[in-house]
Amino acid sequence: MAASLAHFALSCGYEVVFAEESANAAHSVIQMGPPQKRRGVARVEATKLPKMVHTVAKPKLVDLTDLIIVLGGDGTYLSIARLMRGRSVPVMGINMGQLGFLTEIKRSEAVEVLSKIMAGKAPIISERALLEVTLERKKKVIFRGPVVNDAVVSKGAIARIIGMQVAVNGKWVHDIRADGIIISTPTGSTAYSLAAGGPIVEPKLDALILTPICPHALTQRPLVLSDTSIIQICLNDRPGHVLLTLDGQDAVDMKEGDIVTVRRFKKHSLQLVASPTRDYFSLLREKLKFGIRD
Repeated sequence: MAASLAHFALSCGYEVVFAEESANAAHSVIQMGPPQKRRGVARVEATKLPKMVHTVAKPKLVDLTDLIIVLGGDGTYLSIARLMRGRSVPVMGINMGQLGFLTEIKRSEAVEVLSKIMAGKAPIISERALLEVTLERKKKVIFRGPVVNDAVVSKGAIARIIGMQVAVNGKWVHDIRADGIIISTPTGSTAYSLAAGGPIVEPKLDALILTPICPHALTQRPLVLSDTSIIQICLNDRPGHVLLTLDGQDAVDMKEGDIVTVRRFKKHSLQLVASPTRDYFSLLREKLKFGIRD
């Protein structure tokens, strides 16, 4: 399917860039030969075809393209979305898996959506907030990076709860003993946060969600905060292995006394190419069977 969509883009006069992981698809495009001429577009000559198909390291896609097409599930989508540090490029996710909240476009509508974009019609863009997550150890920055769904502080394999102090805008909120804690965007509210008992939050809302994972107190519940908030989690009791996990893609070991700071990424938002046939509530009904009675 990647080769087919790339061949179509070439027929519209666009160059195509593949990530290195998709080198086989790039080779297939060249083997398919020059695409058919389309109205108003010069036919691609066989000798020029290899020069219009490129393969680069995945992080370079953001700098070299005006539209990124992702074929897969939400994990594949996140691996691209988290590269949007310096520049935001519209990302069109085609769902090749099962759930797919970020990969909104169905396989059956992929060509139709792409053809309209290639013809110059602006896609439906859903602006999604990103988070900036910083891990500090003894006032030294160990890690800093953007997050689409969530940042999670959680214990390792041994079943020992960890202790954390939570502060918002420099004000102490509470101390918590739990398996961990999740800080998520509205986009990530339907991911790990939902499984841990957090609320579903419409993606367009300017909010952050703070969800404890199996807290050892009935009074510690999820919090919905303004996205202008700065959240700090200090790990003050580490009886075993503790990790900071970002979008389920990267993990960093934490030590006692480490501080995780989470705030909205201010430079830009993620530009998600939305489905033209379904709204957010349709996705909830389809993916989560939301509101459907047995």
